[in-house]
Amino acid sequence: MEFFLGIDMGGLGIKIAVVDIKGHIIDAVSFPTDITKEPQDIIKRINDEAQKLKNYSKVKYIGFGTAGDVDSKKGILRYAYNLPKWKKTPIKTLLQTYSKRTVFVDNDANAASLGAFYLDTKTKAKNLVCVTLGTGIGGGLILDKKLYRGSSFSAGEIGHITIKYDGLACNCGNIGCAESYLGAKNIMKFAADFLKNRKSKMLYDLTDGDYSKITPKILFDAALRKDETALQIWKYAGDKLGILLASVINIVNPDTIVLCGGLSLASKFLTPSMKTAIKNRSFKAPQKICKIIFSKYSDKLGVVGAAMFAVQK
Repeated sequence: MEFFLGIDMGGLGIKIAVVDIKGHIIDAVSFPTDITKEPQDIIKRINDEAQKLKNYSKVKYIGFGTAGDVDSKKGILRYAYNLPKWKKTPIKTLLQTYSKRTVFVDNDANAASLGAFYLDTKTKAKNLVCVTLGTGIGGGLILDKKLYRGSSFSAGEIGHITIKYDGLACNCGNIGCAESYLGAKNIMKFAADFLKNRKSKMLYDLTDGDYSKITPKILFDAALRKDETALQIWKYAGDKLGILLASVINIVNPDTIVLCGGLSLASKFLTPSMKTAIKNRSFKAPQKICKIIFSKYSDKLGVVGAAMFAVQK
């Protein structure tokens, strides 16, 4: 049986797994990302940890998914705001030197999209868009069952589609990006501002009266207990998500959209207003054919998708 190695690296943690051709994880390990260390030292440790995994000896190809702007052809991480030392880092060259194996490198959102293609749709989707909902908003495109990277390997920056032309400032330098409304920190900022003119005893108690301490989990727990203010905040987020997805549906015409990441756990509260916005803003034909699902494998998508880079080579 053929096995592949997947590596999913973010600013907080690194996951490594041996994966089979169907996307099943055979063995895995994870550890925190020490962003104070030099990139080559971290890559060396990744290689050392990988070699300890069961069936690693059967691995011929390694896929490396990382947060940031990646030149997937050269295997270089050009820049990542949460990995300050990783500028123009030749990940492919370094890891191939350590591992003596063929290495493929791409960004983590593309890895997640491949993971969704293999795990959530079992490769049945033809045209798929994956949207990662977390601290930032990422995206990846599978077109005709192949990962689409674009002319400069920058395709899929769904979080930086403008959804309000005169809107909030975004970290990317633009204004009105979807991420500036839907990123976890931005939703929490909206919640704190929203609560200045609303009363919620439940949220007051859960934050000890300091709304700047509100978290997605607190907001989720309050919504589960039917707190009306929490439900209104999730409704706001769902509406903004629907505005974003309506544009995606009209532009890409996918048969499947997979939503994943930490905020996707609030699917129950996001879905009603999301669906309403999509219904009001996208064309009927592409809307009708597009199935929207919340991933059941959010914690595995990145590492499995990274392993599948080799299959998509």
